[in-house]
Amino acid sequence: MAVAVVILHHSVTLIVGSKGVLHGLCILFQEELCRLAVPCFFLISGYLFFSRLEKWDWSVWKGKIRSRLATLLLPYLIWNIIAFLVYWGYAAMFGEPAAFADQWAKYGGPRMFFSVEGGIPLGVKAYPVDGPLWFIRDLMFYILLTPAVYLFVKWTRYWGLAAVVLLHLLVQGVVPEGFVFFLAGACLMMEGQNIEKLLWPARKWLYAAFLVLLVLVFLWNDRSLYWTRFFKVFLLFTGIGSAFCISTGLLESGRAELRPFLVRSSFFIFALHDILLPREYATRMLSAVYPFSGTVWSCIEFFLTPALTVCLCLGILYLLERLVPGVAGVLTGNRQKRSVKI
Repeated sequence: MAVAVVILHHSVTLIVGSKGVLHGLCILFQEELCRLAVPCFFLISGYLFFSRLEKWDWSVWKGKIRSRLATLLLPYLIWNIIAFLVYWGYAAMFGEPAAFADQWAKYGGPRMFFSVEGGIPLGVKAYPVDGPLWFIRDLMFYILLTPAVYLFVKWTRYWGLAAVVLLHLLVQGVVPEGFVFFLAGACLMMEGQNIEKLLWPARKWLYAAFLVLLVLVFLWNDRSLYWTRFFKVFLLFTGIGSAFCISTGLLESGRAELRPFLVRSSFFIFALHDILLPREYATRMLSAVYPFSGTVWSCIEFFLTPALTVCLCLGILYLLERLVPGVAGVLTGNRQKRSVKI
């Protein structure tokens, strides 16, 4: 998911004005494959939050809230402060130096932690100063709503989820996409569903439906906003289901294994990659090695820049865990540290 978000943000800078094969790559990754990442994150978060909450227990709920102060709120605040300082320093070194107060006002003051542009601080159009962390901000809002989510799911079960999905489809902007998938995860957990066991028997149908929707979204992306949005909702559900099935198959067959360092790095990559240092210097390093031009080289650069950005993020985290493990722990939300081996 973290790598997909890096590719998505890189393709956003390329899609305007791109043509031919490069434009097709931008649509395939920016509008389709990489769009699975954040909804999948919300679904998993909703699913895990309601573990041990099939029957409401305020003590369990308060314990979950306390743990998320360390894993979500604290790193969220720290990373936004880091982003602000980096942008301020970057502007001072490479642009017009600005006083701290002026830079603070430019990013909206305290509002920078919620939405730099102002307005309702919810959804992908309202970014904090560290833009990619909008999903952490939204997740924290949804977590505060979990008592109401619990009652809604208990009273309506799958019918309530279906109604919310339908409302999301029919009236754009009323129900945020992230909440739809957070609610889906909560519903699956509260109904006692094991996601892997639920989806595995239907994997062939999921793969087929996902491929069909992948083609439909690709063909309609530049033609109809309505139909593209309609197809995308089902693309996300079938794509996330397919991803679970593929992961299950790889792990159970022994062809893949969990790497503790990479597991810990996901939040770090999310938070750091869009701050100017890794992304900016990945582009500069590649341009210095070879000035990409022409269709073939532009397509190669499409993958190389995100790959190098991720490698830079991993290298920084590796050094932090070696040199200042306490700092690394805070920046990654104090996720369990087992090994620094890649």
